Amino acid sequence: MRRKRALRTTALTAAGALVAVGGVLWLNRTDDRELDGACGGMLSMDDVRAVLGDDLDVESRSNDASDTCQLSDGDSGSGSAKVTIVDTTWIGVSRWNLLPSVESSAGDMLSVPVGNGWSGIFTASHYNDREGTTTLLLTCGEGSAKSSAGKTIKGVAVTVETELGTTLDNPADRPAYVRIATGTAAKAAKAYGCVTDLGDRSVRTVGLPVTEEEFKPLSAASGTCAGISQTSGVTTARETARSGAPREACLLGDDGLGHDRYSLQAYFGAYATELKANFEENRYTSAATPADAPKGQFEGGGSHWGTAACPADGEEAVFTVSSVTDKGEQRATAAELRYERSVLRTFAERSAKAHGCSAPTTP
Repeated sequence: MRRKRALRTTALTAAGALVAVGGVLWLNRTDDRELDGACGGMLSMDDVRAVLGDDLDVESRSNDASDTCQLSDGDSGSGSAKVTIVDTTWIGVSRWNLLPSVESSAGDMLSVPVGNGWSGIFTASHYNDREGTTTLLLTCGEGSAKSSAGKTIKGVAVTVETELGTTLDNPADRPAYVRIATGTAAKAAKAYGCVTDLGDRSVRTVGLPVTEEEFKPLSAASGTCAGISQTSGVTTARETARSGAPREACLLGDDGLGHDRYSLQAYFGAYATELKANFEENRYTSAATPADAPKGQFEGGGSHWGTAACPADGEEAVFTVSSVTDKGEQRATAAELRYERSVLRTFAERSAKAHGCSAPTTP
């Protein structure tokens, strides 16, 4: 006998209940047809079932800014997915970070682009080679509907954290980690009335996030670190391809193994919006930040930023460079600061051009 599918939460005891608690909408359902309404009806259930199977346990909650569903294989428990759909119009309005953190610093794995026409990234776990996270950003254009924030919707972000009984090391298995996200993004765009260009629903190849051991000579860099010049103590690079990713990183070092020297980061679309909102939210001095100036040096020295207009993303992009070497109280030398500004300029120019943005403004 097949087990009954349930949309459940521990906060409720009555099946079929619909309760609002603290501004959050919790659903508890048992009917298959109503299961299809989880996450505001924006889940691509055909893709969910293709990846996780037919017998599903689901928990779902919604608020003004986002819908979240936790899905698991009710038969074997070997697969699960957490789906978060965000109305990015709320970024800067809500006090919470609405996008997933993308760690791209020394020691971290670098996320890779989803590609295939998507503005998206794919990230893996350091500790579990069966777990991967996909984030897709949709920018809503002219003719889009109004958001619950009271103005025309700016965009939609879909993030899916998937764990399966397969391994990311096998290229043939990786597309399954992206499938729920691409299908759900298409449904979310329609549900929100977001006029946008979608990527390919059938992603057949996905790259593997870059580990700290995967460094190369800086002179051989051809992706996010391409064109950057060497200097004393900076001879290696960790990089990824670009392919329209809304977050890019380039790490420069001397040997790559725990000796990164500089971190270059690019933020596009909703990621740039959230970065600026965080600077504004955490402002404690009158010093300029990317929230209010197109270029500059961060307070304390040793880090710089620049920006570029990106009409297709609906937001100005932000590019940063920072030293990741612990120097204690020692300040960067004039030569080091010149090198920072030089590599930021190269990184920003190439990144902006690849995204169809205007020439960047840098220090």
